Amino acid sequence: MPNQSIPQYLVVGYDPGFGNTSVCIKGRTSSLQTAVSRPHAIGLAAIGMKTAGSEALIVKLADHTFCVGAGSWLRGEPQTSMDFFSLVTPPRLALQCAALAQSGLIPEASKRPPVELGVVIGLPVPLLQDTAQAELVIDSLRALKGEHHFEVNDKRYEINIKKIKVVAQPVGAYMDWAFDDDFNARPHLHRAEVAVMDIGMNTLDLYVVQGNQVLERHIGGAEVGVRRLLELVAADGRDLVEVDADLRSGRLKPTSTQLNAWLSEILAATKRSWSSLKRFTAVIPTGGGALVLGERLRQTLAAKGAAIHFPADPIAANVRGFWKYGEKYLSA
Repeated sequence: MPNQSIPQYLVVGYDPGFGNTSVCIKGRTSSLQTAVSRPHAIGLAAIGMKTAGSEALIVKLADHTFCVGAGSWLRGEPQTSMDFFSLVTPPRLALQCAALAQSGLIPEASKRPPVELGVVIGLPVPLLQDTAQAELVIDSLRALKGEHHFEVNDKRYEINIKKIKVVAQPVGAYMDWAFDDDFNARPHLHRAEVAVMDIGMNTLDLYVVQGNQVLERHIGGAEVGVRRLLELVAADGRDLVEVDADLRSGRLKPTSTQLNAWLSEILAATKRSWSSLKRFTAVIPTGGGALVLGERLRQTLAAKGAAIHFPADPIAANVRGFWKYGEKYLSA
């Protein structure tokens, strides 16, 4: 069971990925493509026609208006940054607010005080391995604390972020594997040596946990995430956010040669940190890359002797684990 000494506030798992922005509240996940634009003011110029990108959410935040999620790039110039210092900027905050509103678990604003939140945020391993840069990014996240007033598709919301806890992204997948939704631990968890292979948009994160302790010798990572595949298949000069959308929808189908080339880069990076997969109790592939590679990745890892646990939803595994971490360990 979660720590009963806590929740005066609502626990939120938050994954500010460069492919997907996701939150998890009470075990329910809400995710949207990490894409933001400032909408162009066109007045009635579209009269008599449908507007491209109408599926994008409209977020009003202080003096800013943004389109976020799928199709947002059709409404204006993309604003998405691949810089982790951007996590506290208005465009990225707009994404977080939209994901919270989309969850359906944040009530609309009323005369009551703002909803108080405790947030667990996951950051990638390569960033956290650079202590100086990681400390700067973590320090910058303090700016998220406090009250935020915003609108999503003309509905008003008010939140107050009371506490922030930062963890490595693969900790989420580990927690989601280790504990069920009632927070019961897997049998013999203290003896399990669990390896997480998190293939995100930018990075591959490698992480090993045993007995709730990180095994430092097996931590690693490389910039061979889904972005690398997009670079292999994008030949028409379009923004990679658009290429990513086509990949998600199935309009873009990478060739077997392209997928194998990307997978080879992932396996080479993995071997530098993990000489053998047979030693691990479980190998957990997560992230958008695990979803894209699917059975190809599963078969390749199995052929190397890995005991694979493939999450039902590889993209949601991390953020679900952040929520579980918060419910178990976040203190007031």
